[in-house]
Amino acid sequence: TNSLESFLSRRRPKFPEAPLARPVQDPRGRLHGMSRAAARQAVREQYKFFTATEDEAFSVFGRAEVKGINRIRQITDTSCLVAFLAMVAVMLWLDSQALFFGNVLRLSEPMDFKGNLCGFDPDVKEFKLGYYPNPYNDMIICVKACPKTSADGNFSLPDGPMGKDFVRSAYPTAKIYGQLCLPIDLHLAKNLIATKSIQTEVYKALAQVFHARGVVFLILLVPLVTSCIYIIGLLYMPTAACSMAFATTAVVLGLVAMLMDLDYDVLKGIPLYHETHPLMLFVQPYCRDLCIIGAVVFLAFLMLSMSAMGRAHRVFQECLSAILNKNVLVTVFASLGISMIRIWFIIHVCQSASLLMSIINPVDVRLELFGELHYVERVAWSPLFLKGILFYAFGTFWILEFMSFCNKYITAQILCHTYFSLRALNVRGEELRHGQQSPLLYALSSLFRYHLGSVAFAALLAFPCRLARFFMSIFVPDRPNLQNSLNQQYRIAYWLFWPLIQLDLHVLRFFKDSVWVMLPLKGYKYMDAARRVEGLLNRCRGKIPNLTKFTSRIDAFLNVSVGLTTFFWTFFLFREPRHGRYHEVEHLYAGEAVKGLFITPEHSPLLALPLAFAFGIWVGQGMLHLVGMASEALTICYCIDVEMAGGTETDALYVPASLKDCYKDLGGGESERELSELIAHDASGL
Repeated sequence: TNSLESFLSRRRPKFPEAPLARPVQDPRGRLHGMSRAAARQAVREQYKFFTATEDEAFSVFGRAEVKGINRIRQITDTSCLVAFLAMVAVMLWLDSQALFFGNVLRLSEPMDFKGNLCGFDPDVKEFKLGYYPNPYNDMIICVKACPKTSADGNFSLPDGPMGKDFVRSAYPTAKIYGQLCLPIDLHLAKNLIATKSIQTEVYKALAQVFHARGVVFLILLVPLVTSCIYIIGLLYMPTAACSMAFATTAVVLGLVAMLMDLDYDVLKGIPLYHETHPLMLFVQPYCRDLCIIGAVVFLAFLMLSMSAMGRAHRVFQECLSAILNKNVLVTVFASLGISMIRIWFIIHVCQSASLLMSIINPVDVRLELFGELHYVERVAWSPLFLKGILFYAFGTFWILEFMSFCNKYITAQILCHTYFSLRALNVRGEELRHGQQSPLLYALSSLFRYHLGSVAFAALLAFPCRLARFFMSIFVPDRPNLQNSLNQQYRIAYWLFWPLIQLDLHVLRFFKDSVWVMLPLKGYKYMDAARRVEGLLNRCRGKIPNLTKFTSRIDAFLNVSVGLTTFFWTFFLFREPRHGRYHEVEHLYAGEAVKGLFITPEHSPLLALPLAFAFGIWVGQGMLHLVGMASEALTICYCIDVEMAGGTETDALYVPASLKDCYKDLGGGESERELSELIAHDASGL
């Protein structure tokens, strides 16, 4: 492969010099060099394949702008920070309500129709069992022992005419399921115990997992440890580490799919299991199929990406070497600290969510009594706190994303500062520090003093925008100016998907990790930083290889692989029988969970697996983001370095020797191929 310098000198256009982009007018009205219109047209022609707007084409970094690097200018995106703090305040209020009104025992122990928890609340302290006086409705009263004959007493319920109390004699029952006294008649027992609300089954399934803090902590440690191992593996053996990750993920997904089928055969044979877990049994085939599809996808990606892994080998090593540099190594410890805070927050969220789900309110239920419709006072899960749980889930997403982007900002700030080794200045031009002293302290101070609003803004919108852009890329080519293309298919696509293209042009394309390199460098507001970095990368496409092109797909699959570790361990550790005693939530300790791996299952945590997977993704990103941010930061810093030097890579001022050698190894081949493909596509289809 030809070196980058020889390739540039023979094949590729130069970056525009400052006089080209901004001609100077002399006192007699003439322009030095060329007319302004000709200069602008030359720049347009140079970047016509990549830049979407003129602002992107002309926002070139000049030599003088090096003095503006690390200059903090303003507090950014304050309105979004205010909204974020308001959301945190509401979540704190929900936490207080959960502690005051919640009781997780309500999700596993019987309650009477007045809302008293049998054997727990003062009025029914001695009555630990639940009994149905009327076997044709689900109203419960608390009793000391299960009635065996009609001589065991009379019981009253407010289900008589006009909603008045109606007295009934006892009937034969037995303690068949939990703390409930059910009729001997199996048909009546099934009707009584049947789960009549999806909400109730989901609440109970999630609470069984969320309330086991020790096991949840053990599960969340798995992606953290795994991501640390992969970071080391990517430094020394990138191809082997990626191959091992994808192969083991595929194998374990296949194993989980097989065990789901085996568990299904066991669980459906347990008496009353169909009636108490209808939703779980319904989703089991879909979960199994998704696991099989996931295993096939990982195996296919492993086989198809072997050549890409070979090309990315040098890039991974350069990125990890930059992270493990003695001046940047502090980012590893900062990421570990933020990951532990993230794990603590997830455990806290699980506890609070299980308490919120257990809050009940009195309600009037419309019942048909003796052929007439009446309203009877009952208790049910609080509809207010159902909305509160949904808001709490939204707030949890926002806060976890907020932590992720704070982590990315700190990593990018330290990497960029190490690359340029410049002195930070305040708005008055005074030095805040010298050289590379305490880069972590500087990153934290600049983040908390100026840019929390931008972090909150990106945390709210980045994921939905990226998801929308992913689906949009299926239909629309990823290149600007489709309407001006010579390719007729591109022009048709432009007018056919015009609303989506405009949405992408003005919003979606700006929510990338590259923004977190420009924002700490220049101190802009989020959207200003996004436009500037998008213009920089678009101008450099076809000239300077973007390191993320080599690492992004492999890094994305690595993140999914690490996130699936929580999926696997949640499935394995929560599928064995519960060992809870009366008035103890049916949960496990870590030692019991490990021993239970070898016990025939009586429970399946399928409904909690999607949330476990999402939590694993967030925890794994705490370390794996280092790879992506290193590739983003090195690429953008090098592009800025080249533009400030006048547009030739050989004149770059700050580039480290190892990064320079990495670009020499790449030889510009990837960028040359990208440029030639775009030119060919633009000229085809005439």
